[in-house]
Amino acid sequence: MKRSPGSNGPQVNAKTYALKLLSYRSRSKKEMLERLGRKGFDSSQIDSVIKFLEDTGLINDRLLASDLVKYSTERRPLGKKGIAMLLAKRGIDRELADKTLSVHTAEMEDAAALEFVERKMKTLKNYPENVIKRRLWGMLQRRGFSIEVIIRVVNSVR
Repeated sequence: MKRSPGSNGPQVNAKTYALKLLSYRSRSKKEMLERLGRKGFDSSQIDSVIKFLEDTGLINDRLLASDLVKYSTERRPLGKKGIAMLLAKRGIDRELADKTLSVHTAEMEDAAALEFVERKMKTLKNYPENVIKRRLWGMLQRRGFSIEVIIRVVNSVR
């Protein structure tokens, strides 16, 4: 039998649900607030669970932002704008996102763009040069790379 959020021991249910969400992936405070609210828990339950999660270190927006920037530069090459959009989508506030991105240098963005282009060239190598450049330009732009980086990287192709 499924228990409703307001039945017998609502705080335990809210906490259990929050822990279940965190077992899938890290969440920002904003994401957790939204998910608990959507599930139907009242604000006092949500506040209590958020306080518990923050006190125990299970929710830490600063650490999450740092991890997302690291992931975006090492595993999934994104430009600075792309990383900023990812952080915003995940509920990281603008000030913290800007502070976290302050360590992201132009050299890091160039390296990420070059790595992305090298991977994509394996599938684009049979196309004419103008098609390759046009496609790379669009792909890099969608990933949030700056125009300056795109120009440098696309012009270095072939």
